[in-house]
Amino acid sequence: MSRNSTNGKKIRRRIWSMAIETWDNLNIVIWLCFGILLTVLTYGVRGYNGKVRKLGAAGYTMFVGALSILNGATLGQYMYDEKVKYDVWGSLGTALGLSVPLLVSVLILLIFYRYRVVKHPEEVVVKGKDLIVSRSYLLSGLSTFLWGGLLLGGVGIAYVVMALVGDREGFLIASTVLIPIAVSFWLIAKYRKWIFKYIVWVLRRKGLLQVEDEKSSSEKEI
Repeated sequence: MSRNSTNGKKIRRRIWSMAIETWDNLNIVIWLCFGILLTVLTYGVRGYNGKVRKLGAAGYTMFVGALSILNGATLGQYMYDEKVKYDVWGSLGTALGLSVPLLVSVLILLIFYRYRVVKHPEEVVVKGKDLIVSRSYLLSGLSTFLWGGLLLGGVGIAYVVMALVGDREGFLIASTVLIPIAVSFWLIAKYRKWIFKYIVWVLRRKGLLQVEDEKSSSEKEI
């Protein structure tokens, strides 16, 4: 057995033992976030190079989602147990642990997708008033993480509001719980449009925007 393989096994054992040792404290959040970051970077690089297929995109998305769920559970439990015995802190930790990694993933994939469309501007075409985007699993992952991050954040904040409201009765007080969820849906619609506007702006600024006239395209079909 070579010396390099022996050193490699020692390093892997050391990393594994460190991961086990940190499972019961806040450092596990760092490990989980590092795993999410590494997965999203791999997904972004492969998506930029056009090497992601449907099954691979689903696998990356599910893995990042699973790590985010573990991260939310760990951070929420830590904030509830170690800081203050009050539901607000646990709910806030869960919301942050679930939503923040996904929203950071959106920013990372947006950067990769920006360079992807600059490399392949034909994937985004403006036809009349419509924006036609070719199928891109990188864009699908970006939209999924955006939807999940904002929605989970809204649901998490709703639990915080519920904990603050407590046992108070009344329709107006109870309806305040739904406000963060409604805001999250509004943000999903708004920032999804903003992402497409940003991509179009990037292509137009670089002189790469593909604009197709509806009349000329219909004449070509005839």
